[in-house]
Amino acid sequence: MFVDARTRPGRLAGPLGVLALILGTLAACTGQSAATSAPSAPTVEPSASASESASAAPSESASAPAALTELAIEAKDFSFAAPASIAAGPTRIVVNNTGQEDHQAQVAKLADASTFEDLTAALQAEDIPAALGMLSLVGGPTGVTPGATVATAANLEPGQHVFLCFVESPDGVPHLAKGMIGQLEVTGTASDGTLPAGESELALQDFAFVGATTLTPGQHTLTVTNKGPQVHEATLVKLADGVTVNDLRAAFTSTEAPSGPPPFTGAGGVAGISPNLTVTMEVDVEAGEYALICFVPDTASGAPHAALGMIGGLTVR
Repeated sequence: MFVDARTRPGRLAGPLGVLALILGTLAACTGQSAATSAPSAPTVEPSASASESASAAPSESASAPAALTELAIEAKDFSFAAPASIAAGPTRIVVNNTGQEDHQAQVAKLADASTFEDLTAALQAEDIPAALGMLSLVGGPTGVTPGATVATAANLEPGQHVFLCFVESPDGVPHLAKGMIGQLEVTGTASDGTLPAGESELALQDFAFVGATTLTPGQHTLTVTNKGPQVHEATLVKLADGVTVNDLRAAFTSTEAPSGPPPFTGAGGVAGISPNLTVTMEVDVEAGEYALICFVPDTASGAPHAALGMIGGLTVR
């Protein structure tokens, strides 16, 4: 899943190549504010607060875990197997990858006036403004390697939802174009329930990860909030021996294409979430050095947020 420094790991090419800016332009198309000009150079670094460590131990103020409805999704090559409907409310979304390629389940809510047929028709016609106007991103597991299981949680609202996989195959065709799109009806009424608090908090902003920088080996749940004006994601990767976060930052600002084996392996994460939305993501980590990366394209420059400084370090010890 290593990426060219100018793209995301599953960049969209082939028949639906024009969809490459879906995530990056979604905020602007749905009324969210966005940057109006590209940075003069990708030199943005996380603020000082981004380096402050959040304890991996449970907080005394954390609420007792609330009951979550579980939504099990099987990610195949190249389709989703999932229930047709689920009740609205706090939901644990679990993706099990039974395929041979990496997958994700980007969960998005369709606008009330839109249908799944409307969305697929717009995608087939490459009518990007129409497609974008129908969607609101609510996270979902990403970075799901073959044989792995990744879980996130979100408060799902009533209405039509879709699953989308933007990962690109070795042949250059995105999984979405191979039919990896599914639908889900969320029934009932809107819930005022809240997600169980995570052990640590992680804020996504333009352009840095602020919060947890250390964890202990094992399973953890992080509360993730998008506090920036653009859509963001948090893809977790385990760095290869000798590779540092600064090495990744250099790669994302390099004009040369990467060569050699990938400098990291996927370790899960949460897909794109809209501004002001809070979700949770579960991680199961062993000792080592990790990085959090946002591959979403900037609304102004088109550069991945990682090239603008949105790469954070995470040490597990």
